[in-house]
Order: sequence, then C-alpha cells, then structure tokens
Amino acid sequence: MKSFREYLHEEDNEKLAAGALFHALDTGKYGVALRSKICDQPNTYSPVGGSSDTNDKDLKATVVREVGEEIGHEITPEQLEPLHVFKKKGFQYHTYLCKVSKQDDVQPKLNDENDRFDWFEKHKMPKNLHPGFAEMLSKSMHKLP
Repeated sequence: MKSFREYLHEEDNEKLAAGALFHALDTGKYGVALRSKICDQPNTYSPVGGSSDTNDKDLKATVVREVGEEIGHEITPEQLEPLHVFKKKGFQYHTYLCKVSKQDDVQPKLNDENDRFDWFEKHKMPKNLHPGFAEMLSKSMHKLP
C-alpha cells in the first residue's frame, strides 16, 4: 500500500481525497477513527476516508469505498452531506457528514489502517486529532448539527 506522503508526491494531476465524519442521530455523537501506526499521522483521530481512486465516479463514491474498506460498514451516497473542503497546492480533502440513525448500527470491523473507532460529543473531541481534521473542526464546528 502506498503511503499518503508518497501519494502526495506523485507527479500528476491534483490529488483528491475524501472522508466521512459520522453523526449518530439518536445520541448526537460523532464517530471518528484512530489511525494506526502504518498511517501518516499515527495515533490521531480523523474521519474515515482516503485517496480518490481513478475508478471512483465522484468523491462520494470514494467515501463509500473507503468506509467499507476501513471499518467494514456499508453506507450510501445519500447519507453524505458536504461539510468542508481543505485545499493546499495540488491537494484537496473533502469531508462529508455521514448521518446514521443509531450509533449502535455502526459495528466497525477495522482493517489495519485504524486501531479504533470511537464516538464523541461535539465539544468533547479528543486532543489527539489529525492536524487536518483539527483545522476542519476549527473552521466548520458551527456547521455541525
């Protein structure tokens, strides 16, 4: 598997990535994954996601694919609402809010990219956030239900 750093340094078009910040409607909590030691920025919490695949028709397809691969949970594009776009020269990360009816409906079966999947209240997120996710929250907290 190619590291995220290697992915960013490839010499082609702008890189696109996307992820899902889960929101459980029954509890109001937000679900995020703790990145494993094989990932860039290990031991940090972030949305579940990854780089866009050339076979993905759109970024929602990227999120659906990545959520299935990383936490073994099936979602649909209709569950995803655009939340934030992080842009840096040659790279974009699109964060979507993924609404689920019940927190208990998400029973993660993690792959090796994540060590945990946890739920937090909006204003009680952990301190060890992925830097990009921390920036997104600082700019988009007001958009969260």
